[in-house]
Amino acid sequence: MLHLSLSNITLPNIEVRDFIAGTSLAISLFTAYWNILRSAKFVSPPLRWIVFGHLQEPSSLIINFPIAITNIGSRTGVIDSFYIEFTNLLTQQVERFYAWQESILIGQTFKGFGAEIPTPTALKSGESIIKYYIFFPDSVDFMYICGLHKISLYAYVNGRKQPVMLYEQKLDIDNVLEPSPFPNTISLLYSYKLLPTKILKVSNYGSNASAMSMIEIVKR
Repeated sequence: MLHLSLSNITLPNIEVRDFIAGTSLAISLFTAYWNILRSAKFVSPPLRWIVFGHLQEPSSLIINFPIAITNIGSRTGVIDSFYIEFTNLLTQQVERFYAWQESILIGQTFKGFGAEIPTPTALKSGESIIKYYIFFPDSVDFMYICGLHKISLYAYVNGRKQPVMLYEQKLDIDNVLEPSPFPNTISLLYSYKLLPTKILKVSNYGSNASAMSMIEIVKR
């Protein structure tokens, strides 16, 4: 019968140079992975301003805000499209909006939706870009009610089976839009977040409001 004891076991003799070589190899492998092998990874800060528009035909809500996005991965990545989930936090009703048109609603006459489908966005490692999108709802005749809501921004990234959520932002909406009585125009509801608070106040303070009144609305 074979008997094992600590005296029968010979431990390998590890010298300082072997430890240094192993550590250098581990660092080299990690550096290669970090700088070369990591797939694209996109990050985006929560929105700082948002515009709601009420279309006349069909009577529906559209949403407009910019997306600032950065690729912090090591390889080039492609975003095929964006969409948002607009959630009423009281009723938990969720409506999906798709990025349909690259444009800004503020100060412009809305020309309707044509064939201006957004193109994919490709970003190399370390690159950033800002896109302005108009989001159109999945359901015709969708409108919201006042109160707390949440916007969750998602991106369809090329090569991934599931969409990637970039962020969530709470909104406190205190006005419901009525359709504009003027042809070829839409009524707007908008807000700018001047302070880094968690909830973005969305108020209908009108185009003739003073700068001070806008700031007070944002600070509420």
